[in-house]
Amino acid sequence: MFVLRPLGQRSISLLWAGQVLAATGSEFYMVAVVWIAADFIGRNAGYVSALQSGALLFGSLFGGIVTDRWRHSTTMIAADLVRAALLLTLSLAGLLHLMSLPLLMVLAGCIALLTSTFDPSLQATLPTIAVDPDVRHATNGLFDATRRMARILGPSLIALVNGFLPKSQFFTVTAATFLLSALAVWLAVAKFPAAPRRRDFSGTAAVIDGVLGGWRVARGHAAILYGLFTNLMGNIAWAMGILLGMILHLRETSADPLTDYGLMMTAYGVGNLTTNLILSSIKPRRPVVWIIVAKLIFGAGVFLLPLMHDRMWLMIVACFAAINGPFENLAMLYLMQTRSEPHRLAQVYRLLMCAIFTGLFVAYLMSPSLFAWFGIGPSIMGAGAAVFASGLVGIGLLAWRQTHPSTAKTA
Repeated sequence: MFVLRPLGQRSISLLWAGQVLAATGSEFYMVAVVWIAADFIGRNAGYVSALQSGALLFGSLFGGIVTDRWRHSTTMIAADLVRAALLLTLSLAGLLHLMSLPLLMVLAGCIALLTSTFDPSLQATLPTIAVDPDVRHATNGLFDATRRMARILGPSLIALVNGFLPKSQFFTVTAATFLLSALAVWLAVAKFPAAPRRRDFSGTAAVIDGVLGGWRVARGHAAILYGLFTNLMGNIAWAMGILLGMILHLRETSADPLTDYGLMMTAYGVGNLTTNLILSSIKPRRPVVWIIVAKLIFGAGVFLLPLMHDRMWLMIVACFAAINGPFENLAMLYLMQTRSEPHRLAQVYRLLMCAIFTGLFVAYLMSPSLFAWFGIGPSIMGAGAAVFASGLVGIGLLAWRQTHPSTAKTA
């Protein structure tokens, strides 16, 4: 099915448009946080990002204890509105010259906690508005493309406004997009029947199920477990190599670092989106192979990025590295939706988020020390090499499965 066909359904098109806007605004937010933190503490800006990742990890682990009992649309709207209010607080602090590192860290941590409640609710909502399996795969592709499009639109707009819009006012842009996202959720799905949720528990049983429900599903599926491992490794490289590493690397090596970073991320978005449009029309018959391909490509791309001193080559390598995202994400969504019960989907997705945010947390926590010991460029290259190795591990696991078919679990 062609990837744009689900947009003919009003609920999908409204929800998707809201997420494109929110993802684009989030690009402004991510750049602003790192840039302002770097102004305060230089290379140690990684610790601010580590705080955010830690908050995302905490929310992914324990947020379901509360939000699994709510309507998913209620969770999404509340998260958008409160995030917008916190972002406007940061923007006002910038206007009044009251911005400080403690304020940035506290509010960034709160925003991260709210984000950890939004994404699982969104993923649990999609099967209820895209019931047909073919429509669902195309819908997965559409919503996966929101971040890909944002990596084109966001950095392009950042490069455009750089110079006349203060970095602190990037938060206003993000707040506006979250308000529009809340409106889109309300118009699209607030009146839909509630998505399937876990059966009712009380007391300790509810707490345990909220934390461990996703693991109880994943532990029986080797493919999901491998995907969780590669997501952890990939996000270490994503954070250390691109989100933080390349910002700091370009600040030291480029005459116009913000523009170069914006163009690099725009090229990354082009590679992401193009690959997404192609793969969204192809079902991942062998999802583990898709994940392996993703890790080999991304690892090689991150390894090469700090070696590219010409702007054009920097963009070409970033575009190549970006091919990985749709391969891995669409494969993981396919695995989760086909190998878990509907009422467990939000829990399994939170488990994926735990792997992602653990990778981000570890990367941001380690990066200041690694950058100081080995240098920024070599640290980025090392992260890329580790991801490439995780792809080689997958090849080894597939080879083992073929030689031990009686003991290998379905992948």
